[in-house]
Amino acid sequence: MPVDGDFTPGLPLSFELFPPRTTKGHDNLTETVERLAAVATGGFSVTMGAGGSSTQGTVETSRQVAELSGRPVMAHLVAMGQSRSEVLDTADRLWADGITALLALRGDTPKSGGTQRPDGFAHAVDLVSALKARHDFTIAVAAYPEKHPEAESLEEDIDFLKAKLDAGATEAFCQFVLDPAAYARFLDACGKRGISAPIIPGLMPLDNWPRVRAFAQANGTTVPEALDHLFAQLEYPGETHSLAAMALLMEHARQFVSYGAPALHIYTLNRWQMPLALALALGQTRAP
Repeated sequence: MPVDGDFTPGLPLSFELFPPRTTKGHDNLTETVERLAAVATGGFSVTMGAGGSSTQGTVETSRQVAELSGRPVMAHLVAMGQSRSEVLDTADRLWADGITALLALRGDTPKSGGTQRPDGFAHAVDLVSALKARHDFTIAVAAYPEKHPEAESLEEDIDFLKAKLDAGATEAFCQFVLDPAAYARFLDACGKRGISAPIIPGLMPLDNWPRVRAFAQANGTTVPEALDHLFAQLEYPGETHSLAAMALLMEHARQFVSYGAPALHIYTLNRWQMPLALALALGQTRAP
């Protein structure tokens, strides 16, 4: 039964995947794509490691997911740690494989200590402009409802977002938040800056709370005390933990939609169970 409230059946749902590194990982990815393809009305996205560390994997996985699912695939393209020619060569390979949607990212500094190359793209806005000049890509960019960790202020970060959209990007995908109200405040702030492009929130399943909490801390995402308190009382891993995580995922989805989300983007971590349950609860069907 669909959730009550403002959810409209047919609202696009997209699912984020990452390139597998092992045979078992590849098998998991294949099953995840097969399970989610029917409800992935907004398609799939495929990440790229810091510094372009998974460039080949991103290209191959994007092609495989498109072939397996029959759905549109958006490949992440990271500039940090690569030269302009390397980044644009990857873009050419994706275009040749029929991957015409990209998430253009400057990227984070690799943990190995890599730095921005002098012959690379210093900012995502430069990458967006170069990609638009290269091919007729559909380009999305990243948005940070609680600001990028390196930005001086949220206002400055929104200015960066507007510049990326003005350079040719047509939509933005948000870093996940653990308080949906942060997304609502971000939408309001962007609207006041004249941003009208779709801004799509990211939903992170909470079934592995220790891992999600670590992600949040690394990204500068606020961890609500209420969530810490709740999960501290639940055994992990355990059935009650999983049930609470599913209930919270549903509630976050409901709130995002009530705040005006044009679509929902689910970070799967290459697992299908909770994302599929969410999609079906939100009114999607298994029919292609």
